[in-house]
Amino acid sequence: MLITPEISTLMTLVLYAFAGVAGLVGMMVKNRTLRALAASVAACGFILQTVILFMGFHTQAAGGLSVGAYLQMLAWFLMLCGLVLWVVVHQEIPLLFGSLLALILFGISARQLEMVVAVPKGLAAPFYALHVGALYISLALIAISFVSGLLFLYLDTRLKNKRHLPRVLSDIPALNILDSINNWGTLAGFPLFTIGIVCGLFYAKPVYGSTMNGDPKEIISILIWVCFAFLFYKRIAQGWRGRKPARLMVAIFALSLFSIVVVNLFMNSHHAFVRI
Repeated sequence: MLITPEISTLMTLVLYAFAGVAGLVGMMVKNRTLRALAASVAACGFILQTVILFMGFHTQAAGGLSVGAYLQMLAWFLMLCGLVLWVVVHQEIPLLFGSLLALILFGISARQLEMVVAVPKGLAAPFYALHVGALYISLALIAISFVSGLLFLYLDTRLKNKRHLPRVLSDIPALNILDSINNWGTLAGFPLFTIGIVCGLFYAKPVYGSTMNGDPKEIISILIWVCFAFLFYKRIAQGWRGRKPARLMVAIFALSLFSIVVVNLFMNSHHAFVRI
């Protein structure tokens, strides 16, 4: 094979790094051409990573799929959501910040190749894929919405205090666009998160003996779902906009990060990462 998994991963890493840095520079100098170039390079990185996935470079390790592979899959879903939002809201920002987040995930994944997420033998592959896929897309949307929420809160505060923005953020989208990104993340992310949770709970009984067994991952996931459901309801039924939904999305992201890092690494859970 002319292109090894290591080389292809490095190529993807370089493309995401270039896209993220070029995008930030394009924002600093208010250069639309540079931002468009960065977005195109990010799309090329996504295509390359897609080829890597389809060629099966991430084969299952003994006992399960490596944590590094899971993180790179999450980066792929993150870029997918960034591309979709780029098309929907006609802004490069979701894709450019998605590139930076994907770059971070790729960097972390290189040190997590000796840890696996054990896949129960009794879990049917299609339903496991649906469970993981739906949750990964929703987590990617949460991450992008988190960034847009933070930018919204920061920009709104600076404008209210009549303070100038730093040069690096002088070309960020208007408040209504940032709120729109957050809104799309909620409208698409909550149904997908619900599908992932329901699928996991429904098929937990034949695998673990009961639908709910007090697993820390289950508890924190239900808490995230409740917060997400509240945000979804407020957005749909009451037309929530502005700072409140942005703050709540930041909180949802923090809970999701706690679930991925603390629960999977430091707690006794069916979803815990195991070193091989």
